[in-house]
Amino acid sequence: MSKIMLAVGTKENMMGDLHAIAQKWTNDPKFVVATGKEVKTAVIDTASTLFLSENTVLALVDPDAALLGTLKPQLDALKERIPVVLYVTSLPSEALKALAGSVSLMEKDKITRIKKNVLAFLKHYDKKMTDKAFHLLMERIRNESILESELMKIVNYVGDKRNIDSKDIQAIVAETHEESFITLFDAIAGMDKKEVLSIFENLIENGVHILAIHSYLVRQIRLLLQAKDIEGLFRAAPEYSAFSRTFGKWKEGLELKPMEKKHYFPYQKPYYAHKLSKISRKTAKQVFITFLEILTILDAQIKKGTRYDRIRLECGLLEL
Repeated sequence: MSKIMLAVGTKENMMGDLHAIAQKWTNDPKFVVATGKEVKTAVIDTASTLFLSENTVLALVDPDAALLGTLKPQLDALKERIPVVLYVTSLPSEALKALAGSVSLMEKDKITRIKKNVLAFLKHYDKKMTDKAFHLLMERIRNESILESELMKIVNYVGDKRNIDSKDIQAIVAETHEESFITLFDAIAGMDKKEVLSIFENLIENGVHILAIHSYLVRQIRLLLQAKDIEGLFRAAPEYSAFSRTFGKWKEGLELKPMEKKHYFPYQKPYYAHKLSKISRKTAKQVFITFLEILTILDAQIKKGTRYDRIRLECGLLEL
């Protein structure tokens, strides 16, 4: 490695830029970010750590060149072990240039920057993406820090298919949201309100509209209540293989063939139904009913018009 990188960017794009830079070294970066008075402590503490994680990236934001000069022994040692990024939001001084050896100007336009990163990532896997698919991806994923992990999911999803189109984006993003809601209800069952709000915030950051979240929650609770009703099919929480066999036989015996199958538990994919079943066992039926009542009231309030949709939904999540 033996290198310190100097990058010129903006405060708004900083985290996206840092993640893009870190991908040169690791797919799962763990950042140590410091600025101002924190820089000295961060450099000394990181340099003195005996066993640094191989995916650690030290990022010093708008560091003082004179201060870094006093920390040169530690920086020289660190650059042999982990990536060190000097991220500045104004023209760098000659002292900083001398310390790093080279300067990288980061793309200021967010869409252009992300597109370059997406193209570079897909090229590595011999894939291409249509313009329509890219624009849909940008609508669905707002948080650049998870862009690469989402692209990896898409690459795995399409398999040998070389061209990624909008249908692929729709499929994988919908699946990702389902996983998020499963995790959300798992956090609710565990009474982990901090995690509940964290997942909710992540959905908002990734472009899921508050009404879409409301709709997902209503659908999810309906499915969980239906899962609750069939718990009697099993004496105890079954492993997936046993659940899948029983679930399949039970589904075949149903006479009901609804037009909108996505709203009915028997017509979910077995693996997803198994996850729903596990969550339903952890939570009392009345909790789901209470939450459904909260969402019903919120639905009426939204349709009447309110500026506090997000706050009301957060309060509803915290009341459980």
